[in-house]
Amino acid sequence: MLKRIASTGVNLVVLGVSVGIFLVAFIALNALGAAQKPPTISVLSATRDLNIGDVITANDLAVKTVFQDDNANLYIPGEEVTGVVGGVVAQPIFSGQPIFRSAILAQAAEGTRLSAVLSQFPGHSLFPLPLDAMNLVSPDAEAFLPGDLIGVTVVISTRPQQMSTPTPMPELVIDPGYEIEPTAQPSPLELEQADANNRSFPPLAKDLFPMGVRVIAVQGLPAQTDSADESGSSFTIEDSQKMLILLVPNESREVLSLALQQGDRLVVSLMARGDEIPSAGFTYWDFEDLFKSDREEVLGGGQ
Repeated sequence: MLKRIASTGVNLVVLGVSVGIFLVAFIALNALGAAQKPPTISVLSATRDLNIGDVITANDLAVKTVFQDDNANLYIPGEEVTGVVGGVVAQPIFSGQPIFRSAILAQAAEGTRLSAVLSQFPGHSLFPLPLDAMNLVSPDAEAFLPGDLIGVTVVISTRPQQMSTPTPMPELVIDPGYEIEPTAQPSPLELEQADANNRSFPPLAKDLFPMGVRVIAVQGLPAQTDSADESGSSFTIEDSQKMLILLVPNESREVLSLALQQGDRLVVSLMARGDEIPSAGFTYWDFEDLFKSDREEVLGGGQ
């Protein structure tokens, strides 16, 4: 075969060099094309149109390869599929569309969408607690971080007075021969019970959340700026309302709302952990009894 090619006058060396140059050029062009091609990533996409409120199942998800661009971090990677299943659709998602983290309420969207935390805590709500309320006492907003456990204690000094309409008394004509029967005197046990009931009325202090509530976010903090970008002026205006976003049970929203309106003082305290036993509330009379017992103990011990 080689003799036949040589007999035709074709130089084998030239042919080999040409083939080698072609192969090198082909490989180089493929490498250059691959180098210029943007990298790809695997993200989750929808297999059907998903509407707001739909619960995402495994059959609703597929892995799709897309080019990695500036928006790639907004998509959910394919390996986070377990954090998406069971989530709730918060924005319409079309079939074949990559799923944005902000479009769902699920574990995979935590840190991107504030309400995504609710997917892990059914029966709870995110309650805004304004730190600038007139009757609220708390550390500065800068002292709180997401994840902190706090307690809220409401202090009530007086009971709201009920409006009453005086009832006119009818004229009473007493028969001279009529004897008024003496009223029965309450027993000592009844008097003690009545006194205990009176002590349960304000003034009192009550921990609304003995187990504590979690801080999910802190809003209204000044934006952090680079020292190199600061201007020469040191005058700043902070007009944003500072508040804590709390994760509270749904049945506690009304209690906390009423405490903000009617409580004479709300005290927000940082907690290391919650108390397992709810308190019955600490009244002014309990305060008096505490002082009395301490005084008796001190005076008795000095004798």
